[in-house]
Amino acid sequence: MMALAETVAGAPELYYSIIGIISILTICYIFYPAYKCKKGGLGCTETILAGDNKSSGGDDLLSLIIPAYNEEERLPIMLDETLVYLNKDRESLTHLFDAAVGNNHPRRNKSLIKYEIIVVDDGSSDNTCNVVRKYAATLNSGDTVKLISMHQNVGKGGAVKSGMLASKGQLCLMVDADGATDIADGLPKLLKEMHTLNNKEWHDTSLPPKSVVFGSRAHLENESSASRSKVRTFLMHAFHFFVKALCSPRIKDTQCGFKLFTRSAAISLFTNLHLRRWAFDTELVVIAERLQVSVSEVGVIWHEIDGSKLDGGKLSLALVSLGMLRDMLCVRACYFFRIWKMYSK
Repeated sequence: MMALAETVAGAPELYYSIIGIISILTICYIFYPAYKCKKGGLGCTETILAGDNKSSGGDDLLSLIIPAYNEEERLPIMLDETLVYLNKDRESLTHLFDAAVGNNHPRRNKSLIKYEIIVVDDGSSDNTCNVVRKYAATLNSGDTVKLISMHQNVGKGGAVKSGMLASKGQLCLMVDADGATDIADGLPKLLKEMHTLNNKEWHDTSLPPKSVVFGSRAHLENESSASRSKVRTFLMHAFHFFVKALCSPRIKDTQCGFKLFTRSAAISLFTNLHLRRWAFDTELVVIAERLQVSVSEVGVIWHEIDGSKLDGGKLSLALVSLGMLRDMLCVRACYFFRIWKMYSK
C-alpha cells in the first residue's frame, strides 16, 4: 500500500516534468527558423552571362527574379514563353512601366525598357545552371542575364532575397520557375495596379514610393477546391485562416509566386526578411505592414504545373503545412519579443 501511495504521490512530479519537456521542445521547434537565419549561410556566386556587366540599372530596367531548385526540365519552357512575350510586347510594356514608375516624359529616340533576368540556383543537384548558361548564350536582345549560384540549398525565401538584393531594376518581378502564372496576363495587370498604388503615394510624399503588388489565385479558390482532395482543401483553408490570424487579413493569397516590387520596397522588405523556406511570403506581409509599405492584390491566370516540390503525398504536404504554421508563429513571436529588429531603408 505504501508503494502504491508513493507512486501516486510522485505522479504529479512526473506529469509536470513531461509537460516541461514538451514545452521546451515546442519552443525550440517554433524558434528554430530564427536560429537558422542567425547562422547566416546566404553565400553565393554571381555571374553575368549576357548583357552589360557595367550597367548600374536605372529608370528603364525591369528585373525578373526567378528562384530555381532542380528545374532543368521546367525552366527552359518558362524562359522560352517569358522571353518571347517580353520581346514581342516590349513597346506596350514600356508604356505600362513608365506609368507605374511615374515617368511622364517622352523617351529619347523612342527607347524601350530593358530586362534583367536573374536566375537564382538554390543549390540544385541537376543541370539547372547549365540550362541557364546555354539559354543566355542564345540571347541577342541586349538584355542582361545573371546566374546567382547559392553555395548550398537555403530555401526559396533565401534564394529570392539574394536575387532581389542583387537586382538593379526600378521595378522587380518575382516569378516562379515553373511558369504557373501566365505572364502575358499577369504582368500588365501588376503594372497597372502598381501605377494606381504609386499615384496615391506620390500625392502624399516626394520620396520614391514603396509599393508591392501581389499576384493572387484567390479568385480560383472555389475551382481549385472542387478539383483537389479533401485533405488539400482542408489544409488550404486552414493555412488561409492562420495567415489572417497571424499575419494580415488584407492579403487573401500570400503564396502565389508572382509579385511586383518597386526598387525601394524591395530593398526595405528583403533587407529585413529572415524566413528562408516556403512561408517567407507571409513575413513579407508582416514587414510591409510594419514599415507602411503599400500593398495590393490582383487576380492572375494560374495553372498547376506538374513537378511541384510539394507533390510528395498527403503526409509530406501535411508536414510542409505544419512547418509553414511554425514559421508564421516564429515571425509573430520574434517581432513581438523584438528578437528581430526592423530597419527602415
